[in-house]
Amino acid sequence: MTMNERTATPSPSHTLTPSDIARVALKRLAELGLPPTPENYTKFYNAIAAIKSPTDKSSEELKSAYQVLFRVSDVLDGMNEASGLLLEDLSRGGAVMDKSLDTLRSSNDPEQLQAVLGELIESTGSVRQTVSSSHRDLQELKQAMDKIQTDLALNRKTLEQDPLTGALNRQGLEHLLAREVKRVRRAAYALTVAILDLDEFKRVNDRHGHLVGDKVLMHFSSIAKAVLRESDILVRYGGEEFLVLLPETDLNGARFVIDRLRQVNAKTPYFYQNQHIEIRFSTGVAELKADENGHAMLLRADQAMYRAKGAGRDQMVFAD
Repeated sequence: MTMNERTATPSPSHTLTPSDIARVALKRLAELGLPPTPENYTKFYNAIAAIKSPTDKSSEELKSAYQVLFRVSDVLDGMNEASGLLLEDLSRGGAVMDKSLDTLRSSNDPEQLQAVLGELIESTGSVRQTVSSSHRDLQELKQAMDKIQTDLALNRKTLEQDPLTGALNRQGLEHLLAREVKRVRRAAYALTVAILDLDEFKRVNDRHGHLVGDKVLMHFSSIAKAVLRESDILVRYGGEEFLVLLPETDLNGARFVIDRLRQVNAKTPYFYQNQHIEIRFSTGVAELKADENGHAMLLRADQAMYRAKGAGRDQMVFAD
């Protein structure tokens, strides 16, 4: 598979500038040890330009995210105001009661004592009313914050999810990869990643069109979700490329998971107009080393996947 085959459909907009894309393309060539010939450079440039950025979201999605942020700001302002008023009223009421108690201790005048008792009753009633009112306000603010927390979770899911396949996107991967690497460092268990590239996917697009190609991607994603374990994380890594993050799994465990996925996928082709479209995939697998970060592990898996392509496709290669 050539690099310009790695995307099913071009994205309508990009956050990368042409110079950014050129820099990334040259870096990728250097990482893979490929000569920066015009042909190689063009293939990598086009592939990178066609991949939708994880931050490249529709205006409606961004609008929704900003609306939640504005609501958070409003609620926080309300909480600060309610808390400030409560503290102010309690401080004022406490000062009045302290003064009244001092008078009670030092006075023997019945009329004065009666007046002071009246002030104490009025002050405690005022404080009680303030606390009751503030409690209602804070309860309402708590309910608003609970709703916002739910909306934030939904927004995060939207921003970190590939809209076509329902798998995570690269932005979601960044979040979970960092979390899993930290867990590995704390608990010293294995973390493995597998990068899967659908073989000859360009032929599907050329023969049946991009709409069918998208259906095939959705079909493969559904199979992967059904086969993978609950702890495994499926990511649409770019175009027809998927990534599976395998927590608490070594290379042998990864081999078992990917072999099972390959078997189920081979028995479950996608049917289109009374014909079945068989999809195979090449896989590169890497286990996190003690002296590397998560991105270095991904790079090794990516390089292993390219070696699997070169070995005849429908192969699995383990990274060095």
